Amino acid sequence: MKKLSGILLVLLFLVSCQKSENLTIKGKYPYGAGKTVQLEMLNISQRQFIDSVKVASNGNFKFNFNLNSPELLILKNNSGQVINLMAFPGDEIEISIPDSMFTSTYTLKGSEESEKIRGLVSAVEKTRLQLDSISNALELLEDQEGPEAEVLVSAYQQIYIKQKRNNIRFVVENLNSLASVYALYQRISPDIYVFNAVRDLQYFKIVSDSIKVKYPSSTLTASLLDDVSKKMTEYNNMMTLNTLSKTNVVETGLIELKIEDVNGNPVSLRSLAGKVVLINFWASWDQGSRDAARALRPIYTKYHPQGFEIYSIALDKNRNVWRAAIDFEEYPWINVSELSYPYSYAATVYNVTSLPTSFLIDREGTIVAKNISGKTLATWLDNLL
Repeated sequence: MKKLSGILLVLLFLVSCQKSENLTIKGKYPYGAGKTVQLEMLNISQRQFIDSVKVASNGNFKFNFNLNSPELLILKNNSGQVINLMAFPGDEIEISIPDSMFTSTYTLKGSEESEKIRGLVSAVEKTRLQLDSISNALELLEDQEGPEAEVLVSAYQQIYIKQKRNNIRFVVENLNSLASVYALYQRISPDIYVFNAVRDLQYFKIVSDSIKVKYPSSTLTASLLDDVSKKMTEYNNMMTLNTLSKTNVVETGLIELKIEDVNGNPVSLRSLAGKVVLINFWASWDQGSRDAARALRPIYTKYHPQGFEIYSIALDKNRNVWRAAIDFEEYPWINVSELSYPYSYAATVYNVTSLPTSFLIDREGTIVAKNISGKTLATWLDNLL
């Protein structure tokens, strides 16, 4: 009898363990009746398909499967709209989606972490709308460098800073939460992350150090640790290059750069020796620097035949986005990019802290002016060429 009791206890324990790994997601989505909703698991670098179900005629749908560790899941409708869910083994999550506004009007029960992520998504969406409104207002201005434009640019910067501070506060207050990982990788636009500065690496490090202890088996944890390791390697390499280049700055006054163009061909700054060169730092995601570069076209057309060249360095990460911006703006000069944003050797060694930033170099390779444009630049070129 004692032996049988022992077996029953073991069986009860196993059943209990299986139950704790079961995840249930129930939903009510009347607008999606007859359509398919899909569930995916997301980590830093990829999505993994889990399952898809058809929404019943009464709007009900249900997912039920085993989950071994906390994971970030995405519920997606057939239009590609998504709801982010931070799910734990044993959770019973209920979602009600009352209308076609799949991502914004839903209500959720049974997942506190998912509610945290929803708050993050809502805040960034509001910021995105505000920034888009300012960008549209800027495009309508005739004078892109006047007082009104400066006010708009300042407002844009303040809104972005406010959003970043909110994310920093969330990360610091939720170091033991997997939702903090989501906060680290939020974007203002497809190519602009909220955490986009080199110094932001500290937040990635403290979050990874915290959650690897609490959630060691989560694939989200594993992917974060891998990404942080890569970022640390990039940062250390950049610091090494920066240290090595300091001697070169003292000796020559001009740091040699050899960066690939849109076709993957390296273009050396030294190859332009004997010309007057404008090194121009910009980015496809920064409208101000795109506008400033556009204003260079008439100057380039006039002075290029006389020996003037522009070596334009984009602080970008995505080759296709960068190429599309060049094609759209029709920049006719030398366009290069390390495609390593926010880590850039060129920007570091030339101490670039804002965009746009430019340096004018004479025929002898000496930097003679910084951040000049329009008539001032034309006057310099009249004297140098």
